[in-house]
Amino acid sequence: MRVPHAVRRVTDPLLGRLRVPVLSGVNRGRWWSITSAGSGYASGRRAGPQMELLMALLRPGDVVWDVGAHHGFVTLAAARRVGPAGVVHAFEPSARNRRALRRHVRWNTERAGGENVVVHPFALGDHDGEACFGGSGTSKMYALGGGAETVAVRRADTLVARGVCPPPTFVKLDVEGGEADAISGALSVLSPSARLLIAVHGAEVGARCTALLRDAGFTLVASRALEQCRRGPWHADPDFFAIGPESETREADLELLRTAGF
Repeated sequence: MRVPHAVRRVTDPLLGRLRVPVLSGVNRGRWWSITSAGSGYASGRRAGPQMELLMALLRPGDVVWDVGAHHGFVTLAAARRVGPAGVVHAFEPSARNRRALRRHVRWNTERAGGENVVVHPFALGDHDGEACFGGSGTSKMYALGGGAETVAVRRADTLVARGVCPPPTFVKLDVEGGEADAISGALSVLSPSARLLIAVHGAEVGARCTALLRDAGFTLVASRALEQCRRGPWHADPDFFAIGPESETREADLELLRTAGF
């Protein structure tokens, strides 16, 4: 049963301070808020096969951009995987989601004695400005153009040019339909060795994303779920993986994708 927003506004500030350990999976042993514990997060089973594949694709020392970080489940796992030589830049425009994200990062910083995570209050897009953000469903589905919250939108190349963050070597992109706009604003700072894992929200957005990256010389590998969506009704959030033409991990990544049945 979904708790009404009016009730959650009262209970979340109180219950959000209660932490539980993640019981299994790539975030096993990490602290997680009890208010975010549903949908398989606290059990560690949330998107288990996808999370395992993502961690296998990441490398120690990667500069990861987690775009659409939500409460930080991918952020925490990626930070553990890339190690002290790497860093995770977590982008989350929603103030409410960002409070939970920062809390989870802080709790695990205390536990680990230091964390390689930087949180940014931006939505990535094809312009610099502001936009409405939100939606009527779960906060995992918030998107630009919906809701009453006004958030900052930034092009990725603007952030790099201003020294806010370095160019990524790996991007996880899941922004509920804004993927093509985010890629458009990032193309000029994407290294030819970069890799991207992108959740696609609709056929039209998917076609724009693939055209942008193919024109930039990236090799694209569609998941089996994405191929099924292209043949029939669209469902879930299928993924595709993009590999830069100069990626040193190209063959290893392709073998991982084949082995995992991506």
